[in-house]
Amino acid sequence: MKNPYSSPLSGFPLQVFRKDLISAMKLPDSHHVNPDEYYVFADTWKQEWEKGVQVPASPETIPQPSLRVVAEKVKEVLYTRPRKYIHCSSQEPTEPGYINILELAESVCRYDLDDMDIFWLQELNEELTEMGCGPLDENTMEKTIEVLERHCHENMNHAIETEEGLGIEYDEDVICDVCRSPDSEDGNDMVFCDKCNICVHQACYGILKVPEGSWLCRTCVLGIHPQCLLCPKRGGAMKATRTGTKWAHVSCALWIPEVSIACPERMEPITKVSHIPPSRWALVCSLCKLKTGACIQCSVKSCITAFHVTCVKFKSYCLKHSKNKQNSLPDVDEHPKSMSDQKQTESEKTSLRAQKLRELEEEFYSLVKVEDVAAELGLPKLAVDFIYNYWKLKRKSNFNKPLFPPKEDEENGLVQPKEDSIHTRMRMFMHLRQDLERVRV
Repeated sequence: MKNPYSSPLSGFPLQVFRKDLISAMKLPDSHHVNPDEYYVFADTWKQEWEKGVQVPASPETIPQPSLRVVAEKVKEVLYTRPRKYIHCSSQEPTEPGYINILELAESVCRYDLDDMDIFWLQELNEELTEMGCGPLDENTMEKTIEVLERHCHENMNHAIETEEGLGIEYDEDVICDVCRSPDSEDGNDMVFCDKCNICVHQACYGILKVPEGSWLCRTCVLGIHPQCLLCPKRGGAMKATRTGTKWAHVSCALWIPEVSIACPERMEPITKVSHIPPSRWALVCSLCKLKTGACIQCSVKSCITAFHVTCVKFKSYCLKHSKNKQNSLPDVDEHPKSMSDQKQTESEKTSLRAQKLRELEEEFYSLVKVEDVAAELGLPKLAVDFIYNYWKLKRKSNFNKPLFPPKEDEENGLVQPKEDSIHTRMRMFMHLRQDLERVRV
């Protein structure tokens, strides 16, 4: 380590000791002074004092101190908790200067090219260049495959949910999604949503006047697919709570005794969800084995079997007691016709539907139109047709399976592990408590 008091120039001493200071402090033995005017050295290291006092060799090299006035720091205001809860919802509009994470996540493409895709894209660009067309980049191909998968998934679901999409005669015994009744009357017609195809009575869903032309349910108007607050199901006839951020099936709200509907004419909003006791939230459905939402219990007083409203088709009886009550209670889900009036039996319809579904899975590419994809992305039809044929071959090599899972399956997959982990922890705590009680006894 360099000494800051030593001279950096050669030829000058690095250390300087002054002996004159020691000599000035010494007094000869012959000097007569009063005892109070001097001190006697009692140190055994007297010879060390004779060397002198070390002083800086180059005083001019000593750094000069510098001072500055520091402004006083403004006191920060301590954070105080607001009187109301801080609330953040995906339904709230994004304020200027902030980024909506959900919108940013939605804009990210869900498909990533692999090595085979990149190699095929290079070959395609060479072919397009020879044809006098511009090349395609990787982002364009990823977005095109994503749109192809989305159109295929949406059209497949529409074909599964509606018998018209399968080319089978439409079932005349369609039932209301709320009351499960197939009958209608004047002023209480059955209305179909033109997007999700649910069927509801005017009174059951609160439709004061049937609009001319197309009609969309509440969730389809907002373009959302929320999960029910009271059961694990998605889709169906749903209405929002008073806050507008939570949704629940109208049927769930009608069957759970603590929940009510503020305006019976409009059948909205769903209120008093907070009145549901914790014991009902803690029930586990005996059919789907999930603890999500609030369950109801069998109407037989001696039976405590729990189930979701949407899992039992609103019969209010468990599987065991439903068989016993089948003769005494009318089943609103089944309205058999005579064999002479039926064009096809139920077994024939079921087998024909399954056969049509297998054909659709094998011919999935028939559900996608290249013109619609090209119009949505604003790309030339020729380029989209190349990617469409490549996508078709790649899915066929993957046993007709999608190249990436649908968005709904990913969301449900995130909820299921969470439910499983909660159940595992609850079982662990229950076993631990039993062991502690056993030790105490």
